[in-house]
Parts: sequence; C-alpha cells; structure tokens
Amino acid sequence: MDNNKNIVYILDAIVTRGFNDNSSECNDFVLLIQRRDFKDLIALEIYESYFWDERHEFDLQLLKEIVDSVGAFFSNPDIIMQIKSGLLQTLPSTIVITSTSIIWKKLKMIPQNKKKARDGNSSWNRIEKNIKKIDKEFSRHDYILNDEIESIFDVNREEIQPLLKLCGCKCYIDKKHSIWLKTGLPEEKVSEILKKHHFKRKK
Repeated sequence: MDNNKNIVYILDAIVTRGFNDNSSECNDFVLLIQRRDFKDLIALEIYESYFWDERHEFDLQLLKEIVDSVGAFFSNPDIIMQIKSGLLQTLPSTIVITSTSIIWKKLKMIPQNKKKARDGNSSWNRIEKNIKKIDKEFSRHDYILNDEIESIFDVNREEIQPLLKLCGCKCYIDKKHSIWLKTGLPEEKVSEILKKHHFKRKK
C-alpha cells in the first residue's frame, strides 16, 4: 500500500507541474553513457544479453566497471574535441577488449570455468569477439542498418545493440527502421548517410 501511495504522489506532482515532452531524433550514446542512470542501464542490458543462463554477483559489478571506463573515455576533453571536430579515429573498443581479456584470464583459473576455458565459450569471450566484429565493421563502413545486424555479425541483434551503445554510437530511428552511426562522424557525413537511407531529420 505504501508503494501505491508513493506512485500516486509522484503522478499527482507530474499532473500539477506538467512535463517537457522532449523528443529527440537520435540517441547519442557518447552523451548518454556519461550519465549515471544510462551507464547502469547499458550495463544491465549487456548483463541480460550475455549472462542469461549463468549469473554471478560479480559479473554485473565487472560490467559496470567497464561501462564506467568507457564513460570516462568519452568525458576526456581531448576525445570530446575530436568528436566535435569530426576527427575521432578511435573507438573505446580497446578498453573493452583489454578489460574482458583481463577478466576472463583471471576467471578461467576458477575450477568451475575450466571447461569453458577449453571451449572458449564464456560470456566474456563473446563480448570480446563481438566488440572486435563491431570494430572491424566500423573500420570499413560508417554505419550499420539495424535490419542488417544479424546478417553482418551472425548473432542476435540483442547481443550487438548494447555493445553499439557502449561504443558511443548514434542511433537514428525513422518509423520502424533505425541506423547506427559510428562515433565522431562529421555532421555533413551524417546528413549524407541519413539522406541516402531516407531518414527524415527534424527541422
């Protein structure tokens, strides 16, 4: 009952003051991953996608550390300057790959993980492999159409999408279609890509 009272209290306050309906034409994960609430959401999304069958209390904690490191990368003034000038050449993939490699190197020493180590089939291995795939794809192309994720990466899009967020991509949505743009593209390049794929931009 107390919970219901709190819900009603929050809703009454919203009705009284109103709210801003700020819709955005894209989700810019360079900005969002610097916010604590979104960092936690991205870590949870990766956790749900990769640690569905086996859950340990430390996996989410380790994921949050990786997301925090990426958030710090995008908060670096030099990186911010490179993004604004359209000169960013480096994705935070090195941070993720190095971290997952260190984590799995330690975890595979635990007896329960020895079979997984032999098979190379840990959740941490999968994250690392998919980040490398994303890095390779963005070294050749500036964008990924959401509808093509599974054919490009040969995995479920639910595994790739949270990692695209982790990489600080921009995601534009037009009706039922969406497109993921590589971090740091100059504005004229963004406009060119969106026009090519018939994404309408807000004026």
